[in-house]
Amino acid sequence: MSEFDIYENLTRFREPLIRRIIESLVISPDSKGIDVGCGIGRITNLLYSEKNLNKDLIGLDLSYDKIQYAKKYSKYTNIKFVQGDVNKLNFKSNSFDWIWSMDTIWIGPKESGCPAEKPDKILNELNKILIPGGKLYLAFWSSQKLLPGYPLLEARLNSTISANTPYLNDMNPNNHILCVKKWLKDANFKDIKVKSFVGDIAGSLSENDKKAVSTFFEMLWNNSEREVSKKDWDKFNELCSSESDKFILNDPNYYGFYIYTLFNGTKI
Repeated sequence: MSEFDIYENLTRFREPLIRRIIESLVISPDSKGIDVGCGIGRITNLLYSEKNLNKDLIGLDLSYDKIQYAKKYSKYTNIKFVQGDVNKLNFKSNSFDWIWSMDTIWIGPKESGCPAEKPDKILNELNKILIPGGKLYLAFWSSQKLLPGYPLLEARLNSTISANTPYLNDMNPNNHILCVKKWLKDANFKDIKVKSFVGDIAGSLSENDKKAVSTFFEMLWNNSEREVSKKDWDKFNELCSSESDKFILNDPNYYGFYIYTLFNGTKI
């Protein structure tokens, strides 16, 4: 699969959960918003359709290639995709009624693909382009259970650096994504709320769903070999390789889940 095929498949797989998150957003059809870190634009299109927007919606991403892909395949002419850096937003102050960002404002080393090593500058940039009373929505993948029947193996895999990237041992605990409530408070947002949403993964799985969950396996644990025992690594490959006759996703009774956590606050 190409990089864009993977993004498309992951969006389709998560779409029921993403729709439930979007449904919870307090967004008026007449409002103007921006999707920061829009990637290939599929979630931007969901925001537009699910909230019945009738004003321009901006999709912003650092990647030129993703922006070009998003422009090519967008369903709505009122969505404008632009290339830009969340660290230096090229919009006038008080430009937007709301901001949405999913799996983008990860804080950590630049070499891990993070936009910043501290959240304050980014939050100030987002605050600046919001109108007073505007809403900021930040959503993050926050947890998962993907290896039913093997809780100890999964716990050991989850204790590795690979499974916790971009968070590292020597990082400030306040930079962890579950501390976003504090980020928003420090950035002078009010009415801060947090809610988690569970996505169920229940067999029998389609081939596309198996590919999506296999991508999760790779993202979480594929670099964990040096941090677990050979026995654990062999078992991981036995369970999580599509080439294995014990591939866990082939079990019609398979069940796992993943969690997204949504933080939101209002600009003072």
